[in-house]
Amino acid sequence: MPYKKSELTKELVYKAALELMEENGYRAATIRDICKRANVSVGTFYSYFNTKSDVIREIYFSGDKFFLESVTPELEGKTCYEQLRLFVRYYAQINIETGLDIVKVLFNPDNEWFRQTRPMQSVLEEIIRRGQSSSALRGTLDAARIVDFFFDLLRGICYTWCVYDGSFDLETRMAGSLDLILDGIQA
Repeated sequence: MPYKKSELTKELVYKAALELMEENGYRAATIRDICKRANVSVGTFYSYFNTKSDVIREIYFSGDKFFLESVTPELEGKTCYEQLRLFVRYYAQINIETGLDIVKVLFNPDNEWFRQTRPMQSVLEEIIRRGQSSSALRGTLDAARIVDFFFDLLRGICYTWCVYDGSFDLETRMAGSLDLILDGIQA
């Protein structure tokens, strides 16, 4: 029973933090305000998270877990281009499911998780490497650099989606951009 209560408390703190970040922005959402909203002590916050950034980390961990456990098996038996299209489709969907307001919170200069190489990027790098091995993609380009380029592109589209308050279909925009760049990296 204590395990369940602690998980519920963590979820309460997490949701309060996201609500405040949505309402006031990342920088303005203080740990003290998060605790007040969640009706917990500051010590309780620190028993689950070391910093506000750790709250955001939870979003990334769930996305990485999804890509490792759900997307990776779905890639099996597909061509490189089909795998890239699936990756981009799921990347768009995960941002849509996260929600425009939370994605806006993620796009801030204090978000250290943008600078981290994470499992989601490793999934993409494996797709690129396999595509290069099969000669579907140019082998002269560094796979890690292609991954960086893809994430620059996908994050840029997400940023534009945020700026325009979700006024376009994110998945369609990402898929169209993928088609444009595939012409440039095909072998």
